[in-house]
Order: sequence, then C-alpha cells, then structure tokens
Amino acid sequence: MQKRYFTIAGHNFAITMSEGDILSLLPNLAPFERENTDELLFEITSDNTVQPSWRGEKIGTFPCPSATFEVYRQDNGAYQILTLNEFGIPCAFMQGDSERRNFTITTRGNNSDVVFGFNNTLMVIFTMCTAPHKTLLMHSATVENGGKGYMFLGVSGKGKSTHSNKWVEHINGSTLINDDNPVIRIADDGTPIVYGSPWSGKRPIYKNVHYPIGGIAAIEQDKTNHIRRESIPTAFGIMLCSCSTLKFDKEIHIFICSTISKLLEKITIHTLFCLPNEEAARLSSSTFGL
Repeated sequence: MQKRYFTIAGHNFAITMSEGDILSLLPNLAPFERENTDELLFEITSDNTVQPSWRGEKIGTFPCPSATFEVYRQDNGAYQILTLNEFGIPCAFMQGDSERRNFTITTRGNNSDVVFGFNNTLMVIFTMCTAPHKTLLMHSATVENGGKGYMFLGVSGKGKSTHSNKWVEHINGSTLINDDNPVIRIADDGTPIVYGSPWSGKRPIYKNVHYPIGGIAAIEQDKTNHIRRESIPTAFGIMLCSCSTLKFDKEIHIFICSTISKLLEKITIHTLFCLPNEEAARLSSSTFGL
C-alpha cells in the first residue's frame, strides 16, 4: 500500500493505492504533491479488487465534454458514481461515504481508460468536497501577466485556447498557466485567486501556481473584435455555465452559486467577440488595464 499527499488550491488530500505508484499512473499530480499532513479534506483509496455493487436511487446520467457520469445516491446520502469514457464504456467506479471524507475508486480497462477514469472521477470528488470552501473548478484557459491571472471562458471550440496563445505571442510577459481546468478560490479577505491544477484539457500544463484574478472574459467567435462588459445577472449565468456544478446535488449547487456571487462582488465579467488574431489579444489586455 502506498499513500501520497497532494494540495490543489490550498485543499489537502491523500491517495492510497493498493498496488503500483500513483505518480507513474498520473504524472500530472506530481507538481501538487506535498509532505505528510494531518489536515486532509478528503482521502481516496484506489482498489481494483472492489467489485462494484449498485445500491440506492439512480439520480441520472450526466454527460460532460469528454466523460459521462451515472450517479446513484444511497439512503444515507452517500454517492456511487460510474465514469464512462467518450465511447460509453465504464472505466471507473467511485464509492463515497455520507460525510464526503473517504472515497474508493475502482478502475477498469487499458492504461488509457484507467488514467481517464481516475482523473475524471478525481475531478468530481474534488468539486464535491471543495464547493463548501468557496472553490470553483472552471472551464477556462488562463494566462499570467504581471502577477495576475487572466481567464478566458468557453466550451471546447469557442477559441479560448487560441486567444490565450495570442496573449503569449503578443502581450509581453504573458505565460499560460492552465489550458482548460484552473481552480478559483475566494481567499479569506475576499480576494478571488486563480490556481493551476493537474487537469488541463488537451495540453499538459500542470503548474502549481496561483495569482489574484486580473480579469475574466467569455470568448465568442465573431467577424470583428469587440468587447462587452456584462451585467451582474448575465455575468452570473456565464460563470455558472463555465464551472463544474454537480447539478445533481442541491447543497453543492447552492455553495457554488454563493461562491460565484462573492466573485462578482470583486470581478467584472466581459464577453469578448473576436477573431483569432493579435488585435483581439490587445483589445482584451487593454480592457483589463495592461
């Protein structure tokens, strides 16, 4: 048995594997490993000897951009979640406890299926456990410049990665810190902070860094470059659609909505209508005061 400790966005957790090395399976976690700590938000045991046994009410099937989750809730409020890959093949089974402190993950399939299943299930557990702590797992490409993080929101194909690339190419001092799944956490003093994470979409950018948020823009493709400051209600909808919500759990959803409201007290949300060019990058950067 091997136990390793990790921290993402200030949240500590441990993973115990019944066999093998978690970092050889998931090297994306390596930058987030830390020394032994007793202050754990949750613990995961990876045990492939467990035989999935379905219990409780099936809440529903929830498709995401790359994975699909079948969710079951037991009488004590604990969840069982089956993670399916893009072809609908089960590759991970998660069993949690009612306190959302201890989880078991069982994986199936080839190495690619195991990595996919474990990573996606870990993201669900992370979202579930951190939502009460003013934390959001986002769909965003994120760039650092001048000690602040700038986030570009959008579903796959909207152009958020392309726009962040234009920042790196044309806005002096810009560095990509995550391509698809950064984390926002509201600090105790109310400051919204963006963190790198071990999940980053198609590009392996796993940086254990964090910065105060300097600006957020949703990306929309258009024939001209222009930017619009959004009202609070519209901004709320943009943020809600851009984060992992676990909408099957009302309590988690309420926590997420509360965190978005706190974020909007500090940060203005824009929509950038743009072409994939330098001018668009200069427009958004100047709007954010760079």
